[in-house]
Amino acid sequence: MVELSASPLPGAVPQHDLPLFQQLAVLASTQPDPSALLDTLRTTLEVQALTLSFPGEPLPDADRLVVVPLIFREQHLADLCAIAPPETDTVQLASRLTFFAPLIALALAANRPPARHNEWGAAVQQEHDRLEAVLDATNDAILMVDTTGELVIVTLQFERFTGIPRYEVLGQPLETLAHRIETQPGLPEALASVLRALSHNHTESLGSEIEIDEPQHRILVWYSLPVYSQDGTLLGRIFVFRDVMREREVDRLKAEFTTLISHELRTPLTSVKGFSDLILEAGEGALPPEAREYLEIIALNADRLVRLINDILDITHIETDRVDISPRLCSLPETIEQVSAALQPLILERQHRLTVDIEPDLPQIWTDPARMVQILSNLLGNAVKYTLRPGEITVAARYIQSVEALPETATRDQILPCVLVSVRDTGLGIADVDKPHLFKRFYRANNEATRLVGGTGLGLMLVKSFVEMQGGQVWFESEVGQGSTFYFTAPVVESKMILGDAAL
Repeated sequence: MVELSASPLPGAVPQHDLPLFQQLAVLASTQPDPSALLDTLRTTLEVQALTLSFPGEPLPDADRLVVVPLIFREQHLADLCAIAPPETDTVQLASRLTFFAPLIALALAANRPPARHNEWGAAVQQEHDRLEAVLDATNDAILMVDTTGELVIVTLQFERFTGIPRYEVLGQPLETLAHRIETQPGLPEALASVLRALSHNHTESLGSEIEIDEPQHRILVWYSLPVYSQDGTLLGRIFVFRDVMREREVDRLKAEFTTLISHELRTPLTSVKGFSDLILEAGEGALPPEAREYLEIIALNADRLVRLINDILDITHIETDRVDISPRLCSLPETIEQVSAALQPLILERQHRLTVDIEPDLPQIWTDPARMVQILSNLLGNAVKYTLRPGEITVAARYIQSVEALPETATRDQILPCVLVSVRDTGLGIADVDKPHLFKRFYRANNEATRLVGGTGLGLMLVKSFVEMQGGQVWFESEVGQGSTFYFTAPVVESKMILGDAAL
């Protein structure tokens, strides 16, 4: 078998092939079926058979088979297969077939066999039906606008969300849909404005949420981004709308349930704690030593439960934007002294040495004093707990007026001037795998050493939330076995106008 490409071969084309080429060109313009060209060419070339073999089909089984590929616009359409008689020069035959191959490829491209056209059309329709079925099965409403501003995809969910029949706007300019939205009762004009504003924006990816009243009250979270084909060609822009009404209702019920249970738990705990403290206030001889020890354990665990319930309530309030922040001028040295005194028994029990390093004449900060106590208590409490052997704990505070005065690990977008507070320990340190998750809710490092230390994984999330709500930022540096340093900033009184009431 001789198999050759469609590139010209050495040797001159016989002179009588030029008129034949013209004859075949005329025939191709009048006969839609390429088989007429093949019959004429087979007779002229005096070959036993001349056929087409399409991709995926086997080549004819013959000893003297000459194969020339038919290429049109870099696409392999078929192979031109000739079975040569014994006395024929196959190289010369291949050269002549190559000369006629572009004409046959052109005719083949212009007049595909009807069966193949039907197969291709059926495959395209099947793929289109499959895509439409998948899109209609999703819970999200999807719109797509092409580069000319025409709606090329409108899913069934969009019709359910808006009450606008999709086949009345599918294939229409986007302006048609925008006008329908503006005239449809219960639909906000903001929805039409979003579609208009982004339909010709081919660069940005945006998202937000929008509320509709009819045909059913819904909260739709939407996002939109440009769509490109695999070769980088811009196809248009897609809009996706998700109904989050159910999720919001579940979140609301969960928050209400958490708040109710927390209050119900705190009421009996208050009684347990109050009566325990009352009995413990009696003189040394009023209680047997064993009974006093038991009461101290009861009081200690009642305090732990109250703190846990308060943390859960704070997390719930943060997630539902109901947290109470009441900032005012606050003396940070006094707050640090208050928190240090509260933790002094635990520090002495662990045999740590606490150092407080506060810059002289530190200005007052603009913060909620109760929340600042929580921030410092969590950070200092962690430093004490996660330093398992007697070690060094240092609380430092200094005044920062310029970005250059911040530590290298600090972000550069701090509100200045501010007070920088750091809590450093010589404890366990934090592994690299845990660092990205440290401020997440309920996250605790999964290792044997940290499992020895009690905790819920809520403290650092509260620290981050309360610091950021008051205009500051929090970050840390740590190395396993060398300890950790947690930093946070708090704006001073001069920054009150920068923050604004809305941020507080």
